[in-house]
Amino acid sequence: MDIVVIAAAKFELDPLVSALQEKGINPTTKLVGIGALNAAKRAKLVAEACRGRHVVFVGTCGTFGNFSKMHLVRASEVIWLPTCERMQLSYTVKDTAPPISLPPPPAYCSTLPERRVICSPGISLVSKLPDSFSPELCVENLELYSCVSEIISQASSLAVILAVTNAVGPDSHSQWRQHFAGAAGATAEYLCGRLARSQI
Repeated sequence: MDIVVIAAAKFELDPLVSALQEKGINPTTKLVGIGALNAAKRAKLVAEACRGRHVVFVGTCGTFGNFSKMHLVRASEVIWLPTCERMQLSYTVKDTAPPISLPPPPAYCSTLPERRVICSPGISLVSKLPDSFSPELCVENLELYSCVSEIISQASSLAVILAVTNAVGPDSHSQWRQHFAGAAGATAEYLCGRLARSQI
């Protein structure tokens, strides 16, 4: 099975890669780096490794809704909407950062709940969203917008699986620290068997 596993940081993909290797699957791994700027810098290089291959992007995110426990979601749309713009302190020049719709998900992850991924240069300390957005259906991730277009242009299939580790707000980092290790393990547990059985 020709799989590329992508994450921002090594600790996010290590459990999944180890589990896949135990099943005789040796994926290519690529890191986009932490944050929107690093992901933008590495996007083309990472995308080249995805040419004609099945790609899984894994990572963590914060929910704009209520957070009670860590859980997995899949991205359906990616939107560049910095915190300062959400707070009406700035605006993005028209047509320079259009929303990105992801291709239909592979069958192995199609039952995960869909979320719109809001991307920003930094971690938001406020959860304010425009009125047209449903907070329960939106999550924040730093890296995805900066690299996903390049990946889509090359990949044979793409799944973006994110673990919700916290609520967006002043306690986001402390909540993330409580859950990030478990998030990587849960992502591996969910994906490993499904990928091994998948006919992608």
